[in-house]
Amino acid sequence: MSFRFRLGYPVLFLFVALAIVVPLAILLAAAYGDLHLQAETNARNVVNILEARLESTLRRAQAGLEELAAETPPEALSPSAPPALRRHVQLHVALHARHFPEITGYRLIDREGVVRYASEIESPRANALGRSYFEDLRKDPTQSLVFSEVAVGRMAGRQQLYIATPLRDAHGGFAGVAMAPLELAYVQALFDGVDLGPGGVITFRRADDGRLVLRRPAQPDRVNQTLSNNPMHMRIEAGEREGAIRYEAAIDQVERVYAYKRVGSYPFYVAAGIATRDYLAHWQRDALWAVGAATLFLCALGALLGRLHFTELGRKRAARDLQASEDRFQLLLHSVGEGICGIDRNGRHLFCNPAALQILGFTSEADLQGKDIPGLLHTHDAAGQPLAADNCLIRRAVAVGTAVHSSDGLFSRADGSLLPVRFDAYPLVKDDAHVGAVLLFADITERRRNEARIEFLAHHDPLTALPNRLLAEDRFEQARALASRAGERVALLFLDLDGFKTINDSLGHDVGDEMLKALATRLRQQLREADTVCRLGGDEFLVILPGVRELDGLTQRIARLLASVEAPIVLPGRQLSTSVSIGVALFPGDGRDFTTLMKKADTAMYYAKDAGRNTYRLFDEAMNQHVQESLRLRSNFQRGLNNGEFVLHFQPLLDLRSGRVVGAEALVRWQDPERGLLPPGLFIPVAESSGMIVPLGAWVLGEACRQAAAWRAAGHNLVVAVNISAIQFKRGGIEQTVAEALRDSGLPAHLLEIELTESTLLHQTDVVLATLHSLRESGVRLSIDDFGTGYSSLAYLKRLAVNKLKIDQSFVRDLTSDPEDSAIVRAIIDMAHSLNLTTIAEGVENEDVLAVLRQFGCDEAQGYHFARPLPEADFGRYLEAPEPAVG
Repeated sequence: MSFRFRLGYPVLFLFVALAIVVPLAILLAAAYGDLHLQAETNARNVVNILEARLESTLRRAQAGLEELAAETPPEALSPSAPPALRRHVQLHVALHARHFPEITGYRLIDREGVVRYASEIESPRANALGRSYFEDLRKDPTQSLVFSEVAVGRMAGRQQLYIATPLRDAHGGFAGVAMAPLELAYVQALFDGVDLGPGGVITFRRADDGRLVLRRPAQPDRVNQTLSNNPMHMRIEAGEREGAIRYEAAIDQVERVYAYKRVGSYPFYVAAGIATRDYLAHWQRDALWAVGAATLFLCALGALLGRLHFTELGRKRAARDLQASEDRFQLLLHSVGEGICGIDRNGRHLFCNPAALQILGFTSEADLQGKDIPGLLHTHDAAGQPLAADNCLIRRAVAVGTAVHSSDGLFSRADGSLLPVRFDAYPLVKDDAHVGAVLLFADITERRRNEARIEFLAHHDPLTALPNRLLAEDRFEQARALASRAGERVALLFLDLDGFKTINDSLGHDVGDEMLKALATRLRQQLREADTVCRLGGDEFLVILPGVRELDGLTQRIARLLASVEAPIVLPGRQLSTSVSIGVALFPGDGRDFTTLMKKADTAMYYAKDAGRNTYRLFDEAMNQHVQESLRLRSNFQRGLNNGEFVLHFQPLLDLRSGRVVGAEALVRWQDPERGLLPPGLFIPVAESSGMIVPLGAWVLGEACRQAAAWRAAGHNLVVAVNISAIQFKRGGIEQTVAEALRDSGLPAHLLEIELTESTLLHQTDVVLATLHSLRESGVRLSIDDFGTGYSSLAYLKRLAVNKLKIDQSFVRDLTSDPEDSAIVRAIIDMAHSLNLTTIAEGVENEDVLAVLRQFGCDEAQGYHFARPLPEADFGRYLEAPEPAVG
């Protein structure tokens, strides 16, 4: 008998030990592996989102920087650049930087390292010599884009990452650098919004040498330090663009699971690490308790069997100890947080723990007794579709005796609802025979919720919950495909709020954000289910309207959108109003791809802005041609001034009493090498909008004075009349410009006549009055151009020190056929004479009009009846010809 005990009890002990240790080890190993896999998945999700945001930020900054570099004339970097050009470039840089919150602003640096322009500072005093980005581009200007090390900005006083691109002169040589400081605080805020646990870390490094750009938690003393023998960086250097790895960090000796990814095509990568100790904390505690309980059980069992080896009298005590061990095993089974079910070879329930009952929604184990567990629980696949019995993984594990695993399955709960789970099924073997399986499962509802949230943020605007540009482009592709098959059109509406910056600046960004959310709700309410509205960023929205058949229906819908936005918005404690300007582009007429239509809708939106805001404009090719022509003229304007492409034509001014030529009006023309002679109507608006009207006006004034001095030397004392733009008055310095033109030409002041529009005289009256009186005292003659078309008033004529009124040609042209024009002209002449002012009529084209003007007592006249505007040489011959009769 004792011999039998010596052989039987060790075998029994081994069997029981295996029955406890194997399932426990499998359970703990599965949980351990799943936790590592989940941590890696979470790290990858975070890295993908961060990489997308960082790549978008760097791409926007690069595009804006390269566009600024392309539009900056090299002469603007010269210390002797004209003030007007400097002011124009300063305004352009400031406007360019307004759309990029991620950067401090833009800097334009000359080839000597002097910061000539800064978008947020009128007169920067800084030098880029010694900065790596400047020195790198100066040594090798063929580089298109350079990123610096992290440095404290000399102007901002904060840590920044500089992005720079070269400026080139007309010969392609190095002319300087265009630079944008990327605010690391912006990236830090992005990192701070991610919770990776107490030991989590996010790093942003250079991909070439591993230098640290930014880290959370921050370690300022390690910024710009390189890496050596770092497993993750060695993978990056080997050419991997993304991946995951687990190792102990040399910085803080903490083991983490890291995910890493290169940031687009830029020399950076971002990594997110989740500390092993964080995500394994609960597992380690449970494992320690479980192993301790199992060890205690096995020790007790061993002691019991040892006693049985020596005496039969110990059987009863061994039985009690065995029962106690069973109780401890049940305690272990009941303490595990995951569900555990035992299944026999027919799939029927054997046992389960309380966690299984709680997860599945059953009240007691009796509810499962004798039930077919695979048929009860695993009835649907991961997509929620009914699952055939042959495809049930749990039934396969029971029938075949193989282990199965699923990280994304569905179980049926007691109430019929479906529950997302991660499950494993392992075969149970007894005496070398397959007796069933043990099913382990855990509820993964929270994991799915987090994954859905991450997926939502990747395609939606976090403030308004509207689709972002990425999702909008996908929606457009779907709408385009449907429209192509149905022969319909798709409308892209580019919406920009009017005056939103004022609300943000005066009431704060919190109020602005609430207003944007309210407007997003309104826009959604105005659209159909098939329509899409997305927020592009800032105060810009995009609306996609598929199924457009008639323009009338489209314009009615746009009108409703305008009215909806215009309605007051009620926020806590205040009521706000705004409006929107809308640009519209249509597929396929205006373009067939998303980017082209976006660009054209944006162009049309600016036309809506120019039309007074709170309206819309449909894109047409004339807009595109106008924009291209304006850009061409704007970019060639400085070249025209430098190369002497502008010329003056002169139209004679005749005295109606004597018939003599008493003066000439100077009219500027542009001799464009590409398009020939351009009239002022094509380029003067461009010059005024760009500020180039100031240097052009100075040139016209100087050239007109020089020519009048030449006529005087030839014996012709003629008054030369020069138009002055309102912008020249607003900029100031017109008195000095006039004085320099008179001094350089030697022309007496009384032979120069300055022509001003009524709008110039009405705005800033005190400043205008002082300037006019100063010019009048210097001897310069003053006249009001196009009189009668503005706010003609005796009150302001009484105050202004002018010499002459020029009657607008719109009244003169129909003088003989329109009684109202005749009455207006007579009134102007009588009023001028009563104020001791000279009158001149422009646009005289026939003898009948001339006779009426002479009858009314008009003093002077000009027009095609006498001569068209003539080049300098032709005007000289005109002066030498016999004087025409005036009647």
